[in-house]
Amino acid sequence: MSSTNENRKAYFIGGGLASLAGAVYLLEEGGFKGENIHIIEALPILGGSNDGSGKKQDGFVCRGGRMLNEETYENFWDLTSRIPSLDIPNISVKDEILAFDHANPTYAKARLIDKDSNILHAHDMGFSNDDRLQLLKLFFTDENTLDNMTIRDWFGEQFFTTNFWYMWQTTFAWQEWSSLFEFKRYMHRMILEFSRIDTLEGVTRTPYNQYESVILPLKSFLDKHQVGYSLRKTVTDLQFADTDNITVTGIECQNADGQTEVIRVAETDLVFFTNGCITDNTSNGDYKTPAHYLPENPPSFLLWKKIADKKPNRLGNPLPFFSKPDETKWYSFTATFWGDKMLQLLEEYSGNKPGSGALMTFKDSSWRMSIVVAAQPHFKAQGSNTTVFWGYGLYPDKVGDFVKKRMIDCTGEEILTELIGHLHFQEHEQAIKESVINVIPVMLPYIDALFQPRAKADRPAVVPVGSTNLAMISQFVEIADDMVFTEEYSVRAARLAVYTLLGLDKEVCPVTPYQKRPDVLAKAVHTAYRH
Repeated sequence: MSSTNENRKAYFIGGGLASLAGAVYLLEEGGFKGENIHIIEALPILGGSNDGSGKKQDGFVCRGGRMLNEETYENFWDLTSRIPSLDIPNISVKDEILAFDHANPTYAKARLIDKDSNILHAHDMGFSNDDRLQLLKLFFTDENTLDNMTIRDWFGEQFFTTNFWYMWQTTFAWQEWSSLFEFKRYMHRMILEFSRIDTLEGVTRTPYNQYESVILPLKSFLDKHQVGYSLRKTVTDLQFADTDNITVTGIECQNADGQTEVIRVAETDLVFFTNGCITDNTSNGDYKTPAHYLPENPPSFLLWKKIADKKPNRLGNPLPFFSKPDETKWYSFTATFWGDKMLQLLEEYSGNKPGSGALMTFKDSSWRMSIVVAAQPHFKAQGSNTTVFWGYGLYPDKVGDFVKKRMIDCTGEEILTELIGHLHFQEHEQAIKESVINVIPVMLPYIDALFQPRAKADRPAVVPVGSTNLAMISQFVEIADDMVFTEEYSVRAARLAVYTLLGLDKEVCPVTPYQKRPDVLAKAVHTAYRH
């Protein structure tokens, strides 16, 4: 541990996983003192997109969920191996998660469901020979030739009717107009999941929602080191030295009371910026109220654009990601019930007890709706007499099949009605609804922003060329070979940022090249042809 950094300060703009991870690495590897590390967050709570909240009497909510993977999340497991569990003495968060997951393995028996509520045989990927040829061709195509191309640009109509597409799309939240570049990255990075996409056996589950299982232990660790947090404080601009280099000299902020201030940044201090947040401008509804669609002026985009304009071609280009919210939005919902009537019906229908299944996708749903039932309780405050599940729709502008309204206009009750229709549970509808505490819909205007078609240069480097004290740590930075929309990407970005700015001679865990292993490739080829 370096003693030369004891008096240096570090500022993290944004309070999500990347910032918390970066603070850990500054403490553990960089020799920083906790009281010299400051995390600035506009919201009243840390955690960024790793959220989970609510009360038993009001209902619980997660805006989204992230799948973890034991084999491929190299830096995430390094980080969590350093953090003590809050619930089990003398073990790490990593060991706690993996022990829970091994005791509750995933094996989905109802991945795809048709319009007649039949569970489909999804072992067959459904490819034509042309689909296989195009997948193979993409696998070996130079990603640098794929700027601004979409998945639809590459594949024919039949590809979008395959079992593979329905499962791959809903597992990771792809749209047909999503970035082909990113789709290719997923083909490489998630090749182990290709052969088990119909069961999702590769999914690693946390004991509770990720806020309670990951964020709270991280915060507790940082609290013990006296790391400082400024909540309800919005960073509105960064000041730079008048040089060709990128050197932050000030952080302009607005406090909750409307007062403004400028935090002075010394040349030896470090600034880490989460440039772009996929949960900007989210809105919650309830059982009787739709969530509101409020896409205007996402704050992380405004700040990113403001500083990128000051240093052209060096800090990325946020426009491709944050200028088309109608293409990046989806609608999620969390349902909370007294008792387990609904979950018992789902278990009998799917053959999966809570926590053993995965996404159940209604492939003919006009909303392209999916649900997942986690092990109960999913929130510590649930108690034994409350149950929850989560779901989402990828096409919120479409009119429902049973509720003749756009999903974006639906209340929690209407979403539940639509789901009951797809499951053909109408005979149980009254009993189900009598047990409802709340169904909370959430509108997320920018949740898919990281998948938007763009040029490779639109994402900045973690430490831009010429930067002396600024790093970018988000899902919108460019990291060779890795894929966005993962916990791993946030932690990898933070670790790269810390090691690079401090000039540490330490290796960030490399991406494991499973796509080059002959046994993995052979299994993938077999999967493409299986029936």
